[in-house]
Amino acid sequence: MENVERAEAVKAAEATLHEAGFKVSQRCTSRPSCFDFAARKEDITVFLKVSPDIRDIGPNDAWGLKTISECLSCSLLFISDINDEKPLRDDTVYSRYGIYTITTKTFEDIVRGSLPLIEATPGGYYVRIDGNKLRERRHELGLSIGKIAEMAGISRSSLYSYEREITRASVSAAYRLEQILGVPLVKTINIFKPDPPKTETRRLFNNFMKARNRLLHSVIKKLSQFNLKVSIVNRAPFDFAAFCPETRLKIIGGLFKRQDKRSKMRIEEIISLSSIIDAKPFLLSDRRIAISHNISFIDHNEITKTSSLEELTSLL
Repeated sequence: MENVERAEAVKAAEATLHEAGFKVSQRCTSRPSCFDFAARKEDITVFLKVSPDIRDIGPNDAWGLKTISECLSCSLLFISDINDEKPLRDDTVYSRYGIYTITTKTFEDIVRGSLPLIEATPGGYYVRIDGNKLRERRHELGLSIGKIAEMAGISRSSLYSYEREITRASVSAAYRLEQILGVPLVKTINIFKPDPPKTETRRLFNNFMKARNRLLHSVIKKLSQFNLKVSIVNRAPFDFAAFCPETRLKIIGGLFKRQDKRSKMRIEEIISLSSIIDAKPFLLSDRRIAISHNISFIDHNEITKTSSLEELTSLL
């Protein structure tokens, strides 16, 4: 029953994106995946995981998605409606392992242009104040920080931090400030804004720690020599992703040992994902595999012999 419910939830999310003009990839089911599908519209590229209960999404899913985002600069999103049988609030943005989480209704509203304002945290519900607008309006009215703080029933230090956007405000404090100043102050939340990438040293260290497979290790080493950002991805149809900052080239690759029913499905998913995220897909193996799909197959030795990014690109 739970699997049927999740399948219906994924289907509903796909339909919502299609209706809003997004291009949606094939659903990824060939092997356990940290996301269900990817979608793109204009400059937005997002990987999504849908689960009726947010508790069913674990840290490995979040880690896999963050690895993808750090390399390919895409957005990440979880869609869930309950947390251990307790309903999540609509029009509110939650966080699960550092990834934005919203309800089905909130998701539908967002893709139709209505952005949320409220963030849920362990300490309550908060909003982000537009500090410039707050400061400009305060000056227009000739009011000091102390005076407005007194009128709103908050401390001077709190108002000071709102103006400099250091801290978030409670919903009630933001409402009182808007009533006093007579202008909207709360900023909408852009859930499609990618997180800034982590440091190069940490990413490379994680790659080599995870690259226990000999083929993957040699590929990571070679691609890194060409100044590509490379990440090994766990729980996805593809095994690694790479990005070249200079040429904007994106690559997703899968390691294959044999051709079977599951691998055929996986290849189709990699091709579908590559068309959505505008990446070059290819398959890697240490032996020749008969492939009927329109995708580059590269022998492990071919990559290790390349001496430039241009030479590598010619193989794709």
